[in-house]
Amino acid sequence: MKLRVFAAPLAEAVAFAARALPTRPPVPVLAGILLRTDESGLHLAAFDYETAATTRVDAEIADDGTTLVSGRLLNEICKTLPKAAEVDIELSGSRLLVTSGTARFTLPTLPVEEYPQLPGVPDTVLTVQADTLADAVAQVAVAASTEESLPVLTAVQLLLEDDRITLAATDRYRFAVRELTVQPTGTLPAVKPKTGKKKDEADDGAVLIPAKFLAEATRAMTGEHPVAVGWSDGQLTLTTAGSSIGTRLLDGDFPRHRGVFPTPADAELTVTVPTDEALAALKRVALVASDKTPVRLTVTDDGQQLLLEAGHGDDAHAVDRIPCNTTGHLDGATIAFNPGYLADALKALTAPEARLHATSATKPALLTGHSGELADTDYQHLLMPIRLNG
Repeated sequence: MKLRVFAAPLAEAVAFAARALPTRPPVPVLAGILLRTDESGLHLAAFDYETAATTRVDAEIADDGTTLVSGRLLNEICKTLPKAAEVDIELSGSRLLVTSGTARFTLPTLPVEEYPQLPGVPDTVLTVQADTLADAVAQVAVAASTEESLPVLTAVQLLLEDDRITLAATDRYRFAVRELTVQPTGTLPAVKPKTGKKKDEADDGAVLIPAKFLAEATRAMTGEHPVAVGWSDGQLTLTTAGSSIGTRLLDGDFPRHRGVFPTPADAELTVTVPTDEALAALKRVALVASDKTPVRLTVTDDGQQLLLEAGHGDDAHAVDRIPCNTTGHLDGATIAFNPGYLADALKALTAPEARLHATSATKPALLTGHSGELADTDYQHLLMPIRLNG
């Protein structure tokens, strides 16, 4: 192997492949990034039996070859090289030589023959703009659980119906849902019905994707270009120009939101507030709150202001108020939320105004965006209130 490549695209490619490197490799070879050359350039790959990443970079190839080197070390080296510099890479025996300007690195190689075979790329099921998908995933992934004891709740559910996908995530205390338009290929891979249950009509178009993977992968592929999404045989892969990253799908019964979510029409009280002002006030008030200390929301008697309050008694106390518009009335004037969960929901909105639809101080409330005269129904965030004592 002998080649020359520019430092900037090399560093980008190595960083992309490094996303699939395990934190604690079960075997030494999985700590490596696989380098392979052919007439189309330099190919890089990493695989940890769960996640696989492959990418390609243009290069001047003098001699073809394949080698395996420490991925984290190669990634750190590439980060330090001047972006406009040229990099010479040469395999010499059991060492990989990396040279750029006056800098020269000699890296030991790992046994290529022990590296596992990379999984295949499933056929494309749908395509969507990369930026659009990344934004949608970021909106819902915030509601996914981080508790590994319930793997199904660490997932984002993707449901394809005609030319629309629904992304959903929940940790039981909040439930985020986003819909967007895509370009389906018209063919769905077969999905086996769950044991002991009748096959649901929507099962073929629904998959469970680890939320952490999906958020990181879509963020890595952002740009004004399409990304192809495919899945089959328990594997999902995202592919865009020259790069792909995939992971194993999760299995389980994901909680339903259709028919469960309250609708804006169900609300006894709807409060509309400026999103940025609400976030700023919440941030101030939450300084005296903790994960177990709720922020209390109360509409003033004239319906023109929303009071945000945290703390009481001998504890630290904070209060702030923001302008609002209200429709309806809520029995039990105060509704309380986990401040972190409420902040996450507000941050996920892309609209200048936020609307809180409440049916009761103790039942889940629905948060949606609002722009001028138009309501943003493509994104909905359900929040479970915290019951107040007394």
